[in-house]
Amino acid sequence: MEAWQVAILVFLALECGALFGMGSQRWLKAHHLSKDTQEAVKLGVGMVAAMASLILGLMTASVKGNFDTTGKDVQQYATLLTILDATLQHYGPAARPARDALRVYTVHAMNETWPAADSAPVMVASFDSEQKLERVGHEIRILEPSGPEQTDLKAEALDRFKSLNALRWTLIAEAVTEIPPVFIVVLIVWLTLIFASFGLFSPINLVSLIVFPLCSLSLAGAIFLILEMSSPFDGVIMVGPEAIQRSLEHMKLP
Repeated sequence: MEAWQVAILVFLALECGALFGMGSQRWLKAHHLSKDTQEAVKLGVGMVAAMASLILGLMTASVKGNFDTTGKDVQQYATLLTILDATLQHYGPAARPARDALRVYTVHAMNETWPAADSAPVMVASFDSEQKLERVGHEIRILEPSGPEQTDLKAEALDRFKSLNALRWTLIAEAVTEIPPVFIVVLIVWLTLIFASFGLFSPINLVSLIVFPLCSLSLAGAIFLILEMSSPFDGVIMVGPEAIQRSLEHMKLP
């Protein structure tokens, strides 16, 4: 399910839980709603609320950490692209095919990861992209240095290429943070139970009917943000292509 679909499901579940609790008041006898009962229910629900808060905190920390790490890796990836292009530029005209291949790969990878059309699928890893990157490595390997300086530059370019290739697979692995669906299901059940208990002892008035939907909307929004950040290259919240674009601008230099 998409993040917004899960958020809507959370909102409806919590709101239904609160309304169910408020509606149950008229069917229960007075002693079921006594002070002692309220204290017992608050104690049990407080433990559930603590566990729900813990799960939400762990999920937020996990996806936020991965999101920040992915952003830093994209910056490093752009830096490696720029340095590799600069190394090939210093090598001389013989490295022009390798520079052209690097530019073609960068444009292709950026268009796949950050497609211009909203309907286009995001492809962090594809066979075409891998082939274009391998073409860069091939063009570097077939260079024939004419002196010690070019020999060092070729060795440096190969080292940069290997680092670039390794970081690419790291970014592929970081593209999605898997959140087990059972976590979401259990969290929804717990939050629904909490809201039902709130509604059970809440007075039925305009304030309650306004506050409960707002609280439900807030928690649904929190889960929406968590699920959005779990996919760093897709959705409303994502790692931007600005670093790669700056690297591509450098590659256009003669």
